[in-house]
Amino acid sequence: MTLEIILVVILLVLLVALFVISTLKKKKFNQDLTQMRQELKIGDKVMTDSGVVGEVVDSYEEEGYKYFVLKSGRGENAGYFTVHGNAIYYVFGKEAKTNEKVVVKVTPKSEDNQ
Repeated sequence: MTLEIILVVILLVLLVALFVISTLKKKKFNQDLTQMRQELKIGDKVMTDSGVVGEVVDSYEEEGYKYFVLKSGRGENAGYFTVHGNAIYYVFGKEAKTNEKVVVKVTPKSEDNQ
């Protein structure tokens, strides 16, 4: 009976420790993300949380919220769109403060696939 109680207590302590560590990591990640968004400037190449890549061409605040105008595409195919500041998820060319990596895979079209 005593051994079972000790095992339950150890398990509970481990679960609480896991929860605390997870919460602290998430808090740090959110702080870094907020700081990165505050430091954005015109000309930065960014990725939104939905995966759209674009260049910041303008920013403005409206009703207490920050918005960014992004240019995506090349030449005549370029398009401009506005996103909420919280939609910016990654800035290319800046050292990431988190352990998260963004991987972009490009597969060239072969003549067989056409």
